[in-house]
Amino acid sequence: MFEVTGRDGLARLGVLETRHGRVTTPALLPVVNPNRPIIPPRDLASRFGAQILITNAYILGKSALREPALQQGVHKLLDFPGAVMTDSGAFQSHVYGDVDVTNAQVIEFQKAMGSDLGTMLDLFSEPEHDHARARADVDETIRRAAEANGLKGEMALVGAVQGGIHEDLRERCAREVSALDISVAAIGGVVPLMESYRFRDLARVIVASKKGLDPSKPVHLFGAGHPLVFPLAALLGCDLFDSAAYAKYARDGRMLFPDGTRHAAELQDSGCLCPVCSGHSMAEIAKDTTLLAEHNLHVSFGAVREVRRAIASEELWELVERRSRAHPALLDALFELRRHNDFLEESEPLSRRGALYYVGPETAHRPILHRYRRRLEERYSAPPAKGLLVLPEGGRPFSERYRSVVERVLKEADVHAVVKSLWGPVPLELDHLWPNAQSVVPDRLDPEALEAAEVFFRGWAAGAGYPFGLLWEGESTLDELKVAAPGFRNVDWNLLRVRATADFQFGRGAADALLEGKVSYVVSKNTGKIRNVIVDGEHVLSLRAEDGLFTLKAAGARRLVKAFALPRLRVVVDPDAVPFHREGKNVFAKFVMDADPQLRPGDEVAVVSPEDDLCAVAQAAMNRREMLAFKRGVAAHVREGVPLPPSAPPR
Repeated sequence: MFEVTGRDGLARLGVLETRHGRVTTPALLPVVNPNRPIIPPRDLASRFGAQILITNAYILGKSALREPALQQGVHKLLDFPGAVMTDSGAFQSHVYGDVDVTNAQVIEFQKAMGSDLGTMLDLFSEPEHDHARARADVDETIRRAAEANGLKGEMALVGAVQGGIHEDLRERCAREVSALDISVAAIGGVVPLMESYRFRDLARVIVASKKGLDPSKPVHLFGAGHPLVFPLAALLGCDLFDSAAYAKYARDGRMLFPDGTRHAAELQDSGCLCPVCSGHSMAEIAKDTTLLAEHNLHVSFGAVREVRRAIASEELWELVERRSRAHPALLDALFELRRHNDFLEESEPLSRRGALYYVGPETAHRPILHRYRRRLEERYSAPPAKGLLVLPEGGRPFSERYRSVVERVLKEADVHAVVKSLWGPVPLELDHLWPNAQSVVPDRLDPEALEAAEVFFRGWAAGAGYPFGLLWEGESTLDELKVAAPGFRNVDWNLLRVRATADFQFGRGAADALLEGKVSYVVSKNTGKIRNVIVDGEHVLSLRAEDGLFTLKAAGARRLVKAFALPRLRVVVDPDAVPFHREGKNVFAKFVMDADPQLRPGDEVAVVSPEDDLCAVAQAAMNRREMLAFKRGVAAHVREGVPLPPSAPPR
């Protein structure tokens, strides 16, 4: 059983339950060669904190250790107290061309020696395999997955995803294999890509696989043993990694680091604070394979812990962007992700804690900003004016920075103010939205970032309906605006801000539904900013200071449910769960029957019965695909239960 306890987009913090204990994910599985373990497995648990390891069932079955493994069990044989995953021999088929064991035989052997997670024998699709050959491998892998599913008994099964570098085959294999009763989905056939630094192809393979995989299943990336890869793989939704690199590189005299690999003999100082490097000279380390392996393990486990920290603090994108500068091939992979923004955006939260930091020009292409620009085009209704006053990027919040400029201009010109921001166009009434006001950018910007901002702006302006736009360059611009757009504008900024935010957050038309009637506000005495929106005496919305978005109240939810057809802006729950949600209990995924496909983690939602009766207002913790897949975990955190009216009979 797998439960997600935290997230940052596709990346997840979770707990995988096994017969030998719980495994915190993302997790690193050290590979243990049963014939020559360089570090004793018990030390992996006691000294390095390994909760799970992986060993090769094929090698065990072909060695003198076969009978001891069957008699003692794999845990006692290895003297390891945690969970043990066993591989099947598919990688050996890649190395040697074939293996003399069947899928059924290797499944039975793994069951007999008590593997916590046993792996099917898939067909390793090489990157150079053409579509026809890779398709044949996928067909056979799917057949074997079904066979293994029927033979696994009580053993948790690892189902493999193959398909070479063909995205359609990866997605199909992932969909069919993860539809079976597997406990872990493993993306295989990628070691050749990593060995040749084909990280762009690796990203394509992972994304294609994730599109087909059941999101409730943890994902193992076979052979991802280098710390360089962990942040990118986790960002794309991989939960488990296995590493033989710590031992393989040690035997070759090499040391692993988060940003690459170095030969120990060529270093005067490693720059590392691990126990090995702190307690030994480089000369000692360079000639001792065990010390090298220990250093490599410390660095590898440290890199996984860093990924967990980044997920918990919602900073994984920053970590990936910084790590991408360690190797040009990683930067290629980061650029590749732009092709998949529509898919990646589905798992992105509505906003993140804290500010958005500019790392480089690639920051503007993150999926969360792709969503901002798309929603601006699809949901924002530009107010009528004769033209645009275009304000340059600068200190935030923009409305404060440009307050005096805008006030002067609107007295003499009928224009609407919009900022040409790095993240995309920012109409001034939306400058409070995350991350428009919650960003840290340098004063001097890369030409590539400025060029992208120009492209984003022109794309939006072309459909905004204004006949012209003038960039503010001082008094000369004001003179031009007086001629091009004579007149003045008297703007109710509070109403403009509330309407624009409502449509941006909930969809075009939401402002009309939410604000129909007599509108008033509760304003902060300290900041003068809106805190609550009252319509006809009912509290419908509260404006959050941390991200500039609304918290939906029950009265507001009723208006949205009335205005939009099912399942828009809703999570539909099992009738048996309705009374609990009316009492304010959270929505668990196993009770979700349907949801709006446009919901994203962090969205405000109406929780309704199948008859569309409002029973609660909540904040989504998952998107629709995840809500319908998971059988465990919170799908939405209820903010406010909605009791039945006293006169209403229960339905």
